Amino acid sequence: MIVLYHADTAVCAAKVRVVLAEKNLGFESRLIQLHLGEQFSPDYMKLNPNAVVPTLVHDGDVITESGVINEYIDEVFPQPSLRPADAALRAKMRIWTKKEDSIHDAINTMTATMIFRHDLLQKSPAEQEARFASMPDPARRIKWRRMLDEGLASSIVDEALVRFARHFRDMEKALAKGPWLTGENFTLADAGLLSFFYRLEMLQCAGLWRDHFPAVSDWYERAKLRPSFEKAISGMIPPGAHEKYAAIAGPLWPQVDAGFRKALAV
Repeated sequence: MIVLYHADTAVCAAKVRVVLAEKNLGFESRLIQLHLGEQFSPDYMKLNPNAVVPTLVHDGDVITESGVINEYIDEVFPQPSLRPADAALRAKMRIWTKKEDSIHDAINTMTATMIFRHDLLQKSPAEQEARFASMPDPARRIKWRRMLDEGLASSIVDEALVRFARHFRDMEKALAKGPWLTGENFTLADAGLLSFFYRLEMLQCAGLWRDHFPAVSDWYERAKLRPSFEKAISGMIPPGAHEKYAAIAGPLWPQVDAGFRKALAV
């Protein structure tokens, strides 16, 4: 039996749901309410000491880290395969999945700065401190404090935009050789990035690629037509989330756009 601890809007949880959907695998859903801090509960942290989602439990074995989970799923349930048969292409696929870690951090930065910061600023100083104190990773606490204090003016945001610029350039180059990142077939490399793009789209930041990277834009539009996209990503977004993100993040786009254009020159 497959049990998935996940959150409806969490991008890394969505990565795993995409792979499960591509393979038409059912799972027992255990939703973690991140906004309530359920990821920090003692019971959940016994499964995942990092207090993040997703966590997969398969026949009693606990697997964490979305990229590792996806390779595990593809190995245990090999059809249809989401890894290239060719060893060199498999290596390229793993390079892409490794790059996802850096991009995930950048996605986290943009979401926290554009949305979660807005929510935190509505809370009292004591409530803000309680939120920071619940984070087990000291580096994570420091980052969140800076984003709360500095907003989009933070150098953390500048670094995130540079990562996006470099990643989109790499994608544009790779996509010149095939419809998908490793060539003819949709693989874990593609599956792992879709929820990140959708998060940026919800943040009204699709211009990051649409205005500059035509092959990346085409890749994303084709990927959204796959049944797994609606089932695992867009269909999981709770009512009102799109409207909330648009209302808060929309007015911030010009500032993000200006910062990204600078990042393109780095």
